[in-house]
Amino acid sequence: MPHINVLKRSYETELVIFDKDGTLLDFKETWIAIIQELIHAIDAYQPMTGDLQERIEHALGIYPDKKEIDGYGPLAMGTFSECNALICYCLYREGQRWDMAQNIVEKVGKQVFGPATRKRNVKAAPGALELLKALKSRGIATAVATNDKESDARVDMDLIGASPYIDLVVGADSVANAKPAPDMVEKICSSLGKTSRNSILIGDTIMDALLGRNSGVMLTIGVSGIVSPETLAEHVDVVVSSLKDIT
Repeated sequence: MPHINVLKRSYETELVIFDKDGTLLDFKETWIAIIQELIHAIDAYQPMTGDLQERIEHALGIYPDKKEIDGYGPLAMGTFSECNALICYCLYREGQRWDMAQNIVEKVGKQVFGPATRKRNVKAAPGALELLKALKSRGIATAVATNDKESDARVDMDLIGASPYIDLVVGADSVANAKPAPDMVEKICSSLGKTSRNSILIGDTIMDALLGRNSGVMLTIGVSGIVSPETLAEHVDVVVSSLKDIT
């Protein structure tokens, strides 16, 4: 069976499953910029006061002035539907009817989360492409499990040049239950003819760690960044500072 090396230790595996944001993508560089474009777009439908902007940012768990994202917040751990609901609530607090708030978020979402905006902002995480190429050259299957939409995740993988090295992309809308339920890993393993007990899961949040635990993967690797290495170490088997630590 082929293997990967993590901090100079070797692990045999037939499948590596990656989280997307914060793992294959640079989370802060990508998503702080996209959310700022989202906030600017909302202004066409609801005047964007300083208070409303701060409310949306804090509801999602981002702090652009500090260039920080809360690793335990909705943007880091939630689904796209949950984040949309939070933005709707922020608009509701400004006096919008709930149905109108939903319409605004839907319109703005189609505008901002499309390929054009993603192309301007999506950035690969350090070492992501090199690792994917190395795994593919060894015959190790690769997949993406993300709480983002599957179609958007596919666009992101195309934009960073990763698609040729990924066998399957599964999003929150591809399964009945999103992370941390085991549905994504079960779908990936079933589709690729692999088993979770011979698979490795790599992610950057506790949600990813829970996904690995709930699906019975052989090894969970945590990439520190928006969650401290000390905290990740309590939930995963191995912590790395970046994908460059995996060969």
